[in-house]
Parts: sequence; C-alpha cells; structure tokens
Amino acid sequence: MILSYLYNILKFKKWELFFFATVFLGLKWSKMTTFRPDINHLTELHKCPACFGTSACNYIHEVDLTSYDLYSMFSYFFGVKNVFFGQLNGDHIVLKKLAHSHELDKFDQMLCENNNLLHICPKNLKEATNENNNVNFYELIKREVTLDFAKDNFSHLRLCPNEQHLSKLLKHIYLNNKYINKKMLDINIWTSIILNPEPLLLQILSADENWPVPKYLGACGRIIIEEYVGLPLTAYYYKPWIQRAKITSSLLNAAYILTYQNNDFSFYLTDISADNIAVDSNNIAKFIDLENVIVVDKNIKPDEKFEMWNRLQENTENITCSGCLIYSSADICSHKISDHNYYAICKMLLAFDTNDGILPGGFLHNTPMHIQNVYPNIQNLIKQCISPVRPFTRLTAGMQLKQLLDTIVEDNNENTDKLNSKDYN
Repeated sequence: MILSYLYNILKFKKWELFFFATVFLGLKWSKMTTFRPDINHLTELHKCPACFGTSACNYIHEVDLTSYDLYSMFSYFFGVKNVFFGQLNGDHIVLKKLAHSHELDKFDQMLCENNNLLHICPKNLKEATNENNNVNFYELIKREVTLDFAKDNFSHLRLCPNEQHLSKLLKHIYLNNKYINKKMLDINIWTSIILNPEPLLLQILSADENWPVPKYLGACGRIIIEEYVGLPLTAYYYKPWIQRAKITSSLLNAAYILTYQNNDFSFYLTDISADNIAVDSNNIAKFIDLENVIVVDKNIKPDEKFEMWNRLQENTENITCSGCLIYSSADICSHKISDHNYYAICKMLLAFDTNDGILPGGFLHNTPMHIQNVYPNIQNLIKQCISPVRPFTRLTAGMQLKQLLDTIVEDNNENTDKLNSKDYN
C-alpha cells in the first residue's frame, strides 16, 4: 500500500506535488517532531481487558521504536493505520494497533453506550474484573464469527458453516494464554474479533508450524508485536525473473497450505493484494495482513452438509473484471474445499492486467524468451490459474504452475553452478 501511495503521488504535476507536500507535512508536523512515540501511549494498557492481551507487557519497554530503513521510515510518516517499526533484542519487529484511531474511538464509544458492556468501558475500569458480571463473552465470540455475511459490522473473521468446533479453532490461543483468567481472555478474544482478528490468526496459524505468516510475539494492551518479515511484494517487481519465480512458487505453496494443511479447517484470505504480502530473506512470501479471513470447518456433521459439500467450489464470478477480487462467501462456506486462495493469488498478483497498475503485466511480467522457449506451457498455466478452461481446474493449474516454477528455478541454479565451476577451473 505504501509504495502504491508513492506511485500515485508521483503522478501529480510539480505544482500539485508541492502543494500536497506542504499541506501534508503541515498536518504531520506534530508527528514528525515526536519521531519516537511513547510506548506507554501506544499500548493504552488502561483500556484492558477490552484490548488484545498482556502477554508482551513484561518486555515491551525493551522495544526500540527506531525506523531502521527507508521503507519503515516512509511507513511511519505516511502510513495511515498505526503501524510502527522497531527492534527487540536486535531483531526487527513490527508493532500494530490494528485499526485507525477513529475506529478505536468508535469501539470505545460502543462499549460505553452498551449497558451490557459498561463494565469494560475504559471509563469504568474498576468494574472490569467484577466476577458477578454475567456477560458470557464466549457466546458473544460465537455470535460475531457466525454473523450473516451481508450484515454491516466490525468483525472480519467468519467461521462457517457453523461454530460447533469453535473451541478447537481457538485451542492454540487458550494454550498460549493458559495463565490468564478465562473471563479476561474471552474479552481479549472478543475485542480482537471486533477490531481486527490478526492476533488470533497469527496464533492459530503459527509461523513455528510453517504457516506463511509472521511470527507472533505477543500483545500489550491495544498493540501487538510481530516479526518484521521484509519488504512488500511490490518492492520485488523489478527483481530478476528467477527471483520472482521463486517468490511466486512460495505464494502458490501458501495457497495450498492455507487450503489443505489443517485437517479440521481451511483458511481463505479475502483481502489478498501486493501490499498485504512481504518477502523474507529466503524469497518466501508471507501474508502480513490477516484482517479478513473465512474459516471453513471441514468436519461438520453429515446432516449439516450442503448438497454440493463434497464438490470443489470454483470461483466463476466476473472473472473478466480487471483488478477485481469478486467471490461469494456463501458459496465458499457451502463447500468443503474452495479454489479461492488460488483464485485470489493468480487473479490479483499474476494476471497480466492486474491490480490497477500496481503490478503491470503481473508479478511474473517479462518472462525471458529463453525460458518461454524451453518451458512454453508457463503462460498457459498462468492463464488457466486465473480463468480455467476444462479439463483444467484452478487447483490443477496452480499446482502445476508451482511445480513448473520450481523446475525452472532448480534448472537455473544448476546451470549457474556449472558456469561457476567452469570459471573456477
């Protein structure tokens, strides 16, 4: 998102750019004069238990909120969603408030205006631990994750077709926070679901178990800490094609993992874009924005299965719309397996006319001619992954494309090793 902002800014005429910069810097002056925000101010710990948790509070004061590269500095000055960069024990980290300031204010206002939630209103903190309070936040969690997709609400996490295995989905969260009072933890979980479920998903899809996400380091109040993966996908647009091929292979592998790795649930990301993906030092792509996710329970009771449950859900809606990620949440939820993750990655990142010009020609643009000659099927597989034609399915095309990219990368490495060996001899 940041690089796309910069791209749009540079399209202004000179005098417009000057005017924009003058006004923007004026508005940001107070922020620029306090380049290092106060960590106590960021955490808003006084608002707990209506917060993301307290697991990182013991060491959050060790965080050095100093931007360490151009990207993090640009994000600090021009970012719009309360994302901060720093270091902890020598490692680069990201701190997130996970919402705009006005969204957090609206949430607090809602707490204070709801008679059932007054005890966790920031103005009534002394009552927050009242054991006599009879609000069942686990039931509120159930209600939030199963709300009708068509309803306008804060929540961006859905568990479907029903919530019968919700406790299994949240198992890792309860294990990670087993020393926290159950009532308080349920309030933390509910708050995360309302504001932004990313801290929950980062624990459910643990990076330690090879899920394609950043490592979760904990929460303190209204801020979470996670590892800094690397630069966004957009920063690799002009990198050598072989390097982009390896990154693309990791994206297609992520599509498979999110769909199939867990025997109980599939995870479908509904806001995939180049801005929501970062690349680590091994050219592995990871998803750094997990705000919008549909979780499908693959093990519902036989009498609750839809007629089409065991058939692959294939996205065929408006596939000719350039730059559009259009899908049916209801269709995804009525099938055990969907091709949505492959659809989103191929449509939004690899399509030749993708993403409103952010990735012109797709991320695998300008395929070298010698690679096209040796592997002539590559362009066809990309097209089939975007818009499959029978007998292809998008899953088949996506898996074959990954295998082909792996072969190309491996052959290139072998050829490079041979050349290096000749030079050495």
